[in-house]
Amino acid sequence: MSAQTRWSAVVILIAAGMVAAFQIGKAAIAVPLLQQDLGLSLVFASWIVGAFGALGAFGGIFAGTIVSMFEPRRTLLVGLCLTGLASIAGALAPNGAVLLATRVAEGCGFLAIVLSVPRLLRTIAGPAERDRIFAFWGVYLPAGSALMMLLGPLIAAPGWRVLWLVNGVAALAYAGVIARTIAAQPGAAEASRALLNIAQVLRSPGPLLLTAIFGIYTFHYFALTGLLPTLLVDRLGLSIAAAGVVSALTVLANGIGNLTAGVLIRMGVPLWAVATAGFTVIGTSGFAIFSDQLPVAVIALAAAATLAVSGLIPASIFAAAPRLAASAALLSITIGLAMNGSNLGQLLGPAALAAFVQRYGWDRAPLLFVGVMVAGLSVALALRAVLRRAGPPAGGA
Repeated sequence: MSAQTRWSAVVILIAAGMVAAFQIGKAAIAVPLLQQDLGLSLVFASWIVGAFGALGAFGGIFAGTIVSMFEPRRTLLVGLCLTGLASIAGALAPNGAVLLATRVAEGCGFLAIVLSVPRLLRTIAGPAERDRIFAFWGVYLPAGSALMMLLGPLIAAPGWRVLWLVNGVAALAYAGVIARTIAAQPGAAEASRALLNIAQVLRSPGPLLLTAIFGIYTFHYFALTGLLPTLLVDRLGLSIAAAGVVSALTVLANGIGNLTAGVLIRMGVPLWAVATAGFTVIGTSGFAIFSDQLPVAVIALAAAATLAVSGLIPASIFAAAPRLAASAALLSITIGLAMNGSNLGQLLGPAALAAFVQRYGWDRAPLLFVGVMVAGLSVALALRAVLRRAGPPAGGA
């Protein structure tokens, strides 16, 4: 680990995560276009958004183990190239089923990226800055998604296939940036040791609780951000471009929450308290977001506030992960396990909300988020005890 943080490399690596997150933002903004062009139902189109996390939902810990057996820079390059090629293939998809398959392939590349970057960050981060840098890493998802929600309607003006092509080329181009700017790092684990590492992580309650919290959070995050453009278009009559701007601003608020969490952790605010605040707002704000009596500005403000405060949660998870992992290899597996939960939430969240709305209507959608709040608070309180046993970090327990 470096004695001093190489901040230029930190920025380049977080930007790699943003390029990966472009693939999430593009799908969210394109749902109405996919429904029109391919004749998809809302539920099937929501699977196009959520299928991105299919592999990680069931194999995140194994992916983390495999990643720990390879040099992280090489894994990052493979992930960017796979994401780019799969996005280009998706642009050529003749129907929804083929597009769904390419989204799963994109998700494999995404998983490789988000598992390899933390290992590289651990190598280049100075000990005094580690908690803050891992909290900042969480901003890649909202920042990348929001940027693509803003640019997506312009790029997709000739059609959603152009949006897929542009994103594919961007991922391939950024692989070239990584190849030129990030040096190879040591840290690959042998296969036999990797299997022992899995057992060690699974025997620890901390990683399991991080997995549960991440899954509950992403269930809400992707349900809301994945279908918010559709809500604004179908229920409130906005254009796709206007819905993209509103949705992007709310997702940017989530990025602000991630950055704020880094500051709070640095000030000594307990990680479990940060997560508790996020889940409390998730459960109470849905009644405003899904109201048909409030103006668009108020709904957008409620969504932005929800995502800003709930954005404290992933930053807390990334900051806690190094405290619960004794080595870089264990960190990959711990984050891989957390990605199991994250991707399961990503896979199920949009589809669950779409099915719920299709059956009961938008008015009852807040009840789903009340359940998210109850589950999240329960796990956050359990994590409190585990983090206290792990010992105090730079920024408190």
